[in-house]
Amino acid sequence: MKKALIILIICSLAVPSIFANGTPEKDAAPAKKYLTMAAVASSSGLFPYVVSIGKVINEYCPAYSITVSESGGNVDNTKRMRNGEVKIANSISNTDFESYNGTGTTFNGNPYKDVRILWYYESTPIQIIVGKDTGIKSIWDLDGKPFNPGGTGTAASVVIHAAFDALGIKPKYFEAGQADAADAYSNRQIVGTVKTGSFPDSFVTQCNANRPCDMLSISQEDMAKILEAIPSVATGTVPAGAYEGIDHDSYCLSTFQGIQCSMDFSQQDGYDFFKAMWEDGKSIWQNGYPNGAKNDVPAMTLSTAKIPLQAGTVQYLVEHGYQVPADIIPPEYVAK
Repeated sequence: MKKALIILIICSLAVPSIFANGTPEKDAAPAKKYLTMAAVASSSGLFPYVVSIGKVINEYCPAYSITVSESGGNVDNTKRMRNGEVKIANSISNTDFESYNGTGTTFNGNPYKDVRILWYYESTPIQIIVGKDTGIKSIWDLDGKPFNPGGTGTAASVVIHAAFDALGIKPKYFEAGQADAADAYSNRQIVGTVKTGSFPDSFVTQCNANRPCDMLSISQEDMAKILEAIPSVATGTVPAGAYEGIDHDSYCLSTFQGIQCSMDFSQQDGYDFFKAMWEDGKSIWQNGYPNGAKNDVPAMTLSTAKIPLQAGTVQYLVEHGYQVPADIIPPEYVAK
């Protein structure tokens, strides 16, 4: 009798321990992962897009809780990604290429392979604006003039420095963040500034309202020299009428905006993010970012990417009939 009682007591003590460590009835739900998504400057027309993507992930990917944070620009985002400070962030195609391959002025000789692209969502020309009151008509007229090459830490600034170096144009650079550059432009401390963004870009629109501006176009000859020096960038055109008072097309350098992530995300995570963006929560970012509401994100991603996509992105695209080039399929991808 005593022996039976002892066994019963031992069993009763063991049961709570078993259930505390994951019961046969139901395992404990995995802990929610809280992450900060580095965006762009809040003054950028792209900022609402990243905020919307944070909402999409929060609503349709319950394992994650995303807080969107303003950043110093895409170069800054990439540096923070490389340092492990963020795991998901806005990115820009030329910086993605240069960081991954260790090229360009910022990352020369220091490649970083532990990053993947979830998708590209927007074409963003690098828009060079000058005050109409300056009489400047060409990028060559910027030589020796006080000029902001883009917000400090932005990809625009890196590209403009490299482009003008390739041509031998030497402005008196006014290095500042976007807000200070806008003030300096409005106060006529500088002749012009630069902004990467889809058109009409809110920053350029505001500058134009404060001080009527013109937009400089790069000649075909100059563009060929720039592209030879900076193979990571593309070209684009801002059409006449995109901004009030600018009645000519402007031939520009161009980049593409995307979302980059670290290697911490599984293939399933990437698949869930892409599906949430392109299917379940599509209307959220379309309403939050109407400029790009009609953009074909899968097609843009495939035509733009020059470094590996996230494995889940590849899985989603393959499942939906897209041909994914072998050179942007990551080694960790597992066909389903």
